[in-house]
Amino acid sequence: MNRKLTEFLKIPEAVRIPYFGGKLYNFLTKVDNKIILKEKIPEKPLNTEKREEKIIVSLTSFPARINYVYLAIKSLMLQSYKPDRIILWLAEEQFADKKLPENLVALEKFGLEIYWIEHNLYGHKKYFFPIMQQKENELVITYDDDLIYAPNSIEKLINTHKKYPGCIVCNRTQTLKYDENGNVVNPGRWDTISNIGLKKPSFKLAPSTGGGCLYPYGAISTDLLNVNDIKQIALRGDDMWIMFVATQCETPIIKTCKYHKTFSVIANSQEQQLSTGNIINNEYEDTLNKLIEKFPEAWERTITDTK
Repeated sequence: MNRKLTEFLKIPEAVRIPYFGGKLYNFLTKVDNKIILKEKIPEKPLNTEKREEKIIVSLTSFPARINYVYLAIKSLMLQSYKPDRIILWLAEEQFADKKLPENLVALEKFGLEIYWIEHNLYGHKKYFFPIMQQKENELVITYDDDLIYAPNSIEKLINTHKKYPGCIVCNRTQTLKYDENGNVVNPGRWDTISNIGLKKPSFKLAPSTGGGCLYPYGAISTDLLNVNDIKQIALRGDDMWIMFVATQCETPIIKTCKYHKTFSVIANSQEQQLSTGNIINNEYEDTLNKLIEKFPEAWERTITDTK
């Protein structure tokens, strides 16, 4: 069995099949973990040919996952559509001695770039720094540090980007959702399966920035990437922040497919999670309210889905 087959066998996210669905997911995740450990990285996993647009893959990590992030990066070095660069951003304050696991450092010989940065912006690090440095002929694609990515992840993003060059492109999104009283529900519980943003770009989508999220040049104004605003408003809500600043820039989002397949989580990487606490403690809702106050014009575009 290979990872193309496991991806084919996966059930789309949010499709519930009692008992069997969970068993299948656990089985395929274990298989993906075993396969990625055995797979060999080719001598040149990064693109060396001339392109009109270079692909900059970017991600970040923190101490609780630093021993596992190499597997996420490895899966990004085994893509059907090769990136030109892969960059890992790490906050100096989280790694006092800057000592990293050997399995991660070993990837530098295959082209991995590791940069140390002063500000610890949590998940924002993966888009903030590459977008601040982005050139006109570069596409930035962000990923998380705890997932094994399908071999065609980048390919899907690029194919959709070619059709919608001015949009942010995502493999996974959440669609704005209302309750029976017409109020927006906790953003952590928005719909992941929807026709919105499938064939027509939309402002009603929150990107899953760690699932493969492509930013064309100029999609987000660097003037809006204010460190103090991020820390005060949405430090642990990078997906929501991107949704608002993109909408503020009048940049809609398009997704690669309706029925996104569930990701295979890297074994033992989930001991510390931010998202669960954000949902349970309504931190997403608090972040949403702060963003609405900061960007009322963007929120109006979001709920009307018009410029």
